[in-house]
Amino acid sequence: MLIETTRLIVRPFREKDADTLYRIKSDPQVMEFCPDFLDVDAKQADMPGYIRAFQMIEESGDTDTWRCYAIESRETGEVLGALTFCKQKMLHEYDLGWMMISSYTGKGYASEAAEAFAEYFCRTHNVDYLTAVMDVDNPASRRTAEKSGFRLFEKRTVYDYHYNRYCDDYYYFRRYWSGCTLKGRYYGDSPYYGRSTSGKEEEPR
Repeated sequence: MLIETTRLIVRPFREKDADTLYRIKSDPQVMEFCPDFLDVDAKQADMPGYIRAFQMIEESGDTDTWRCYAIESRETGEVLGALTFCKQKMLHEYDLGWMMISSYTGKGYASEAAEAFAEYFCRTHNVDYLTAVMDVDNPASRRTAEKSGFRLFEKRTVYDYHYNRYCDDYYYFRRYWSGCTLKGRYYGDSPYYGRSTSGKEEEPR
């Protein structure tokens, strides 16, 4: 997969990107909001193995398993950050995320890459929308979601049955692609009247 935008190239990671992938992993901003990116205790020496695993997933045609893509500057050839992508096991929805090196944030790179990837994947694989989730205490990520065309669906609070307590709140976004023909695009601020057993939406009462 190779996606080009005005300023960026979104592509699979290569083994020569191993040091940069670790720089993304260990970036203070990434560590604050996504400490389990790759793995909590992932070390620099582990990076080539992750990249080989991503390459195998890509080459197999697997569209579901979690993987990362590099966000590269067309001007300099530097890798600025990463997109993460997978099909969520519980919700069966395709989820997109972004991890940027702090020195490259605030320049619109993440939103430019996310918008291009969402359009490409949905068009290529006949998917209506992608989702994005983020901590409510991460306003920068929320701005990236909104700039790249995602719209807030709802705020969710997860109950952790293992610890018998509620976990941190997070935002759940959806982005329908520009060619989507789905008529009913439900968001948290849209009225919803349920569905009949025939599968057709019921009329408002």
